[in-house]
Amino acid sequence: MKKKIYLYLCGGLGNQLFQYAAAKNLAIKNNADLILDTKSGFVTDFRDYWEFSLSKLNINNVVLKKNIPMFWLYRILKKIFNLKFIFNNLLLGTLINEMLINFFHKDINNYKIVKNLYLFGYFQSEKYFIENKKTILDELRPSPPNNELFLDMKKKIIECNSISLGIRLHESMPKNITHKVGGITSMDFYKQAFSLIIKKIINPVFFIFSTKLSNVENFLSNFNEINKYKFYIITEDKGFSGAVDNLWLMSHCANHIISNSTLYWWAAYLSTTKYSNQKIICADNFYNKDTCLDSWKL
Repeated sequence: MKKKIYLYLCGGLGNQLFQYAAAKNLAIKNNADLILDTKSGFVTDFRDYWEFSLSKLNINNVVLKKNIPMFWLYRILKKIFNLKFIFNNLLLGTLINEMLINFFHKDINNYKIVKNLYLFGYFQSEKYFIENKKTILDELRPSPPNNELFLDMKKKIIECNSISLGIRLHESMPKNITHKVGGITSMDFYKQAFSLIIKKIINPVFFIFSTKLSNVENFLSNFNEINKYKFYIITEDKGFSGAVDNLWLMSHCANHIISNSTLYWWAAYLSTTKYSNQKIICADNFYNKDTCLDSWKL
């Protein structure tokens, strides 16, 4: 019988992309079937109401299932017995809980499947899929949207020395738990990154991405320096809705200044297949210490 990998998906699109990339890499290395749980990680999300988003991409050779029992059983056992093992040998196979660590774990990446493998975590590092990067990116690269608003903005992006500026304030998250995503990126980071990148890019044009227009307005009120340059604002309030379409649009920017958002990370990462001699500056406060590429650090 062919080996199987079951993946617990949760969070927004950026998190799901990391989870899928890590699982697909292991599936290729172990010649295993990949089964995605499209429900268990979302049904109790009463704060952000995320949902399965990967169906809008080009993923292939996977099976979609709802509410895989092993993940529900593990969540119950973890709550009762306060399980703190990364590798958990269970009756039907091994469950890896990567959520317990905040760094790349090479033993997870090199795991050899004996029975079924259940993956539970975020896997927010390129190192979890670098071996099969090209194959995986071919699946995860978004297709062009039908929305003319996005298509018109893409034309503006590719006709100039574009710099995406990604602002993520995690406004739906209570302040007392923002440490779970690395905290809120400070204004000092943006100012330092801005000062650096304008020395490298001639006639830069900024494309400011954020979840809400109010985030951008507050940002601009504290950052007068950017008013000297041409910029565009891309938010849901202005008609730019949909995580996949925003990922597609942002990935066409040649250069990037990004906060600790996994969606913005993926946009910058996908852009590296389109451009050379880029300038990508990444906040260093991702929860996983191995998320931000060394070449992107301020």
